[in-house]
Amino acid sequence: MFFPRKKIAFRLERTDQLTQLPNRSSLEKFIHARTTPLNLPIAVVVIDIDNFNWINEEYGYESGNALIVEFSQRFVFSAPPHSLAARIEGNKFALAIPSTYNSQEIQTMLSEQFLPLQNFFHVFGEPVHLTFSAGVALASEDGSDYYTLLRHVKHNGKNDIVLYDASFQQQDLERRLAMSFQSALQNGEFYLCYQPKFNVHKGCVDSVEALIRWNSPIHGVVSPATFIPIAEKNGFIFDLTKWILGEACRQMKKWKQMNHTIERVAVNISAPMFLSDRLPKMISHILYDSRLEARHLELEITETVIMAHFDAALTIINSLKKEGISISLDDFGTWVSSLTYLKKLLIDTLKIDKSFIDGVHTSFEDKALVEMIIQLAKLFKLSVVTEGVEKQEQMSILKKLGCDSIQGYLISWSERPDILEARYAQKKYGS
Repeated sequence: MFFPRKKIAFRLERTDQLTQLPNRSSLEKFIHARTTPLNLPIAVVVIDIDNFNWINEEYGYESGNALIVEFSQRFVFSAPPHSLAARIEGNKFALAIPSTYNSQEIQTMLSEQFLPLQNFFHVFGEPVHLTFSAGVALASEDGSDYYTLLRHVKHNGKNDIVLYDASFQQQDLERRLAMSFQSALQNGEFYLCYQPKFNVHKGCVDSVEALIRWNSPIHGVVSPATFIPIAEKNGFIFDLTKWILGEACRQMKKWKQMNHTIERVAVNISAPMFLSDRLPKMISHILYDSRLEARHLELEITETVIMAHFDAALTIINSLKKEGISISLDDFGTWVSSLTYLKKLLIDTLKIDKSFIDGVHTSFEDKALVEMIIQLAKLFKLSVVTEGVEKQEQMSILKKLGCDSIQGYLISWSERPDILEARYAQKKYGS
């Protein structure tokens, strides 16, 4: 059959070549025809196949393409009458449904229509279960044009169907940050700063805490309080922690070669990372690669994580201690049951939470509580670090109470290694 060149070009312009479904351009024109001139109701559904990168890595890109084609065929079959099913990019599909629905109706309808997508797919004869996330926006309730509607189609986690809500703006930020993680790591956007710990007995800085920072050309300076929970949520925390440990150990090795007074670098370990059986082996490889003795590395684990998963934590701590790694119990005092279990933990250091230090120089109760914690630590032969020290009066009292090391803005902000080295050379750290 003969097709004029213009018709072929038009078809190629409007069609996704892999699946033969309408593409993003077709979707835009379909929505525009109803919303912009006529202001007619339409529901826009965007579907992401969850964790599709895993399919490509596990089975190869050809198999991934085959799954996309099979998914697209089921997707078209599941589409309601008179709707447009399109593939807009990668593992992302869209459905434009020209009809009037309220929130409950669209939720119920999609749950029923998408049942064929729940069945197993097959790769090389092996069954593969795909899950997907479907976000929905309704015109004109959530927008009156193509771009606004697409922007308001949001997902609330994996294997779920949700409708747009204003609270999704925060989720959108999280999604965009999560999508930037890998490229940020590859492009050197993450870096470490180090906050010194001043040893009261030695009169010098003898250890530091490594703190991750992110300066993104897209998102600007992103606080760890923002991106660390997102990294934990989407699994990137494993790659990030591996990078932090590697950088910290290499820097520590450099300080040892310089005969610096710094003897140990501490790295915070999040709950998902700490409770993973991958951690001990990862640390072993990193120490070997950096040629750093294990005694120069300290892991800081929050008290909450240890107490909430005590049996598992006990096993992991014992394993790490056998390798010669120091363990610090961070934010001590925030968990009421901790005293019962303290004697069972093979830890080296207690870090007293800043909330107890803030009033140590003004409140008799706070001072008495800190003194009790320090005495308890001494009973178990543990060293004590107090964090968040910002006033000279606080430091004077903590010295008298028997604190071993001081950490906080009174000593130093967290700084890059070259700045720390310059201050060390100028002897700017002191009591």
